Amino acid sequence: MVVLGDVAVGKTSLIKTYVNNGQFQGEAATQVSIGSNFESKTLKHEGLDVVIQLWDTAGQERFESLGYAFYRGSNCCMLVYDVSNRASFEALNKWKLNFISNASPADAASFPFMVVGNKSDLAE
Repeated sequence: MVVLGDVAVGKTSLIKTYVNNGQFQGEAATQVSIGSNFESKTLKHEGLDVVIQLWDTAGQERFESLGYAFYRGSNCCMLVYDVSNRASFEALNKWKLNFISNASPADAASFPFMVVGNKSDLAE
């Protein structure tokens, strides 16, 4: 799964919290993703171990060209925005189109995207 969104919407925090079973140490708030990083988590599904890889992208314009290498082969895409930052929500379509352009899924219309509003503690 590729996780996309503007810089500072909390992509790294979401991923680290999920991978660490809801425990977040706060280090991601000061961490800046450079290009792309990934975390993995192993889950059981129907008696089988399934490894989920979560690709954390930098969210900065200068790294958008890395999309082709990281998006190809993804099974879904999470689009993240900051609920206290309307511009980050309005940018989601740009991120979606960038993903489709770079990943070239067989059927873009049915490719699974998730939209996640983050930082609800900052919402008015």
